[in-house]
Amino acid sequence: MNMMRRLKSITSGRTSISSDPGGDFGIKRAKVDQETEQKVDGVSDDVETVASGLDPDLACTSLDNAASTSNISSTAGAEKSGFDHLPREMREMRIRDEKSNHDEKDFEPDVVNGNGTEAGQIIATTVGGRNGIPKQTISYMAERVVGTGSFGVVFQAKCLETNEAVAIKKVLQDKRYKNRELQTMRILNHPNIVQLKHCFFSTTDKDELYLNLVLEYISETVYKVSKHYIRTHRSMPIIYVQLYTYQICRALNYLHQVVGVCHRDIKPQNLLVNPHTHQLKICDFGSAKMLMPGEPNISYICSRYYRAPELIFGATEYTNAIDMWSVGCVMAELLLGQPLFPGESGVDQLVEIIKILGTPTREEIKCMNPNYTEFKFPQIKAHPWHKIFHMRMPADAIDLVSRLLQYSPNLRCTALEACAHPFFDDLRDPNACLPNGQALPPLFNFTSQELAGASTELRHHLIPEHARS
Repeated sequence: MNMMRRLKSITSGRTSISSDPGGDFGIKRAKVDQETEQKVDGVSDDVETVASGLDPDLACTSLDNAASTSNISSTAGAEKSGFDHLPREMREMRIRDEKSNHDEKDFEPDVVNGNGTEAGQIIATTVGGRNGIPKQTISYMAERVVGTGSFGVVFQAKCLETNEAVAIKKVLQDKRYKNRELQTMRILNHPNIVQLKHCFFSTTDKDELYLNLVLEYISETVYKVSKHYIRTHRSMPIIYVQLYTYQICRALNYLHQVVGVCHRDIKPQNLLVNPHTHQLKICDFGSAKMLMPGEPNISYICSRYYRAPELIFGATEYTNAIDMWSVGCVMAELLLGQPLFPGESGVDQLVEIIKILGTPTREEIKCMNPNYTEFKFPQIKAHPWHKIFHMRMPADAIDLVSRLLQYSPNLRCTALEACAHPFFDDLRDPNACLPNGQALPPLFNFTSQELAGASTELRHHLIPEHARS
């Protein structure tokens, strides 16, 4: 009912959409930054709902910064709450005993030998010892907590043997099941996906089993980079929007086509960025899943601002196209400097989408969710994309956003089609470089698996002549 009143107010002209790029969609937009800054641990509103017990399905999906130790929200939270030490319950942690009655084959990660993970203490883990690989001890010194949520905790650590910084994600593990995030991450190997270095189990005095994922450390996120430009009242340079969006799409092509996994939580906080090379890596696979045809999935998934409309319509048999909608939202946010669809609730999210895309047709609703039977929406015209963005915005950028943000999932660009879009032609220029003159990160080192099924013409377009071996 509230949604219908909102939509009717739009049709009657009481609510308007401004094309001024500085204040695109009114007071709500300004409110977005304020609300985001107030979040201590960087998790979305949806995750906060989970933490309050309203949606247990998302209990393990709330890591905004799986391998980053400087997510702007979590860093701010650390500064405010004095996260110099690990949580009290972690101080009593003991390493899981080899004589545990759990089947080792079910868990696979190596047994840890050590005395806990209080800040400053050392965790000695054993790797190897299987398949002819000699055993080797690797020691991590826990340093500080960098993120918390309903999923557990992420802390920064240092490998004493190599002096390498790592991020360790510690999550409560149900002893009855394998951890899907771990199973997914163990098969991933791509330059635009965060690397799993090691994993081990540990227990507390309460006999709770925890899985510890040791991940590569990357100091920045797209979220933090974007906020930097917002705070300095500047637009993000187009070259960075191109670089980040391209690398997201390339990573998703690998996930969707090679591995067969849908990420289901693409958002700026889950996109790690090397501040020197600007190489991007997707992190947080707590929501990732292989989507099987005919197998239902929860629709209450993905952080709200980046949630595809079919999820809002309650679809349970959705596709990888939900990730591509999220990419369109992220790209638009980088271009605008603020979220494109800042809904304050699931229903309000749909209102924000309709204000820009117009009322979906019956056919589009059926494409999103064939089981949805409520079609009583006021007729609202789509808002022209060129009025959403400022006049100097490249036409190719607007075109790509419009191709990603389609109601019908089957009409959205695939990840590989997006990589070939003219918006990224600048990256394929042999003289392309970073603003400081340094070389671009690796962009065209596609494997045969990544390009499987691509036409010869598409392959030649994706790999420019100067990058061919």
